[in-house]
Amino acid sequence: MPKEIYILKRVRGDGEQMEIAEKNIGDICIISISGRIDTVTSKDVEAKLEGAIEEKKNKMIIDLAKVDYISSVGLRVLLAALKKQRQNQGSLQLASLQPLVQNIFRITGLDEVFQIFPTEEAAFQSLTSFEV
Repeated sequence: MPKEIYILKRVRGDGEQMEIAEKNIGDICIISISGRIDTVTSKDVEAKLEGAIEEKKNKMIIDLAKVDYISSVGLRVLLAALKKQRQNQGSLQLASLQPLVQNIFRITGLDEVFQIFPTEEAAFQSLTSFEV
């Protein structure tokens, strides 16, 4: 069984609370976000993603199960992280999008840009199924 490491960061943005949790299972980094990803809170998401990329975490899953809203700034942060991961021959997958968030990705066409999985487990399986 892979060892799990949890790092929890709580941030406050304009009265809203957001939580970012990181879990590493082997070489896969799972970042779970709860709350809103908007102009204020996207800075913290960006810092977390950039930190993970700088640490060479090339297999990344972002679990959005508890995100009820994402703004255009939040979308830009995710797109920038995806671009950096691709430049580093890494992957960034999204999992567990709520209906409103999933609709935003569909309307913007970003559902064709990102690999999106219905659950964190499905995203994890997709990354481990290619290992020998």
